[in-house]
Amino acid sequence: MHAARAPLQLTESVKMNVTLFKSLRALLLGAFVTFLAACTAQSGATYTLHAISVPNQQAPIYRVSCSGLFQSSQTCVRVAEETCKAQPVTWVEAVDRVSGGAPKQDPREWTFMCGKPVMQQPTPQPVAQQPAPQAAPPQPAPQSQVKPVVPQVRLLLQGNANFATDSAALSSVAKENLDRFMNVNQGVNLHRVTVTGYTDKTGLEAHNLKLSQARAAAVMQYLRDGGLHADQFVARGLGSADPVAPNATAEGRTQNRRVDVRVFAE
Repeated sequence: MHAARAPLQLTESVKMNVTLFKSLRALLLGAFVTFLAACTAQSGATYTLHAISVPNQQAPIYRVSCSGLFQSSQTCVRVAEETCKAQPVTWVEAVDRVSGGAPKQDPREWTFMCGKPVMQQPTPQPVAQQPAPQAAPPQPAPQSQVKPVVPQVRLLLQGNANFATDSAALSSVAKENLDRFMNVNQGVNLHRVTVTGYTDKTGLEAHNLKLSQARAAAVMQYLRDGGLHADQFVARGLGSADPVAPNATAEGRTQNRRVDVRVFAE
């Protein structure tokens, strides 16, 4: 006859924890066995009891063998109950004998423990602290291009009150208008100032071109001397070109005699 491991099939009161059976069975492979007790009879040893040391298991585990000629597996059950006293018996493993190639359903070697198993938890390994990601430095807000605001971008000196007939000398009325224009734009850095002079169609065109250029230059010089700041000053005379009214009437000719002042921030 040979010994073989077989599942426990006894009375209903003897129940095995299948999950515990699988986990502790592997631990028992490296167990250290200590002889505890033995009982003998005339027919030979009735049972032997050993204590088993299992890694990572705090509660003691026992192995009992009931190999007497007139004994059965119930003898092992009784030894386990007497060993555990008031604690419940937790069965771990049963070793059955084999006859004719089949288990005899009468295990004579049992492994058990008293109470519920208490597995020793492995000591957790310290986890390396990962450095916190460095926040990206705040990006400076893009500087918006602030365009200078020009309070007054145009001044039109129009009519007979700004210049005497056939003259480029500024009248007091023209100077007052130019002073107000400079005061409004005081402290503004301008990119360019254009001054364009015009005449009516009376007389020769060559004379009209010369007169309109002289009037435009007089206005430009007055603005520069008065403190108007600009990167560029441009003065030009166009004579009787680009009329704004018909030259056939006195009123129309008066409107065409003019000096147009314009300022540009860019």
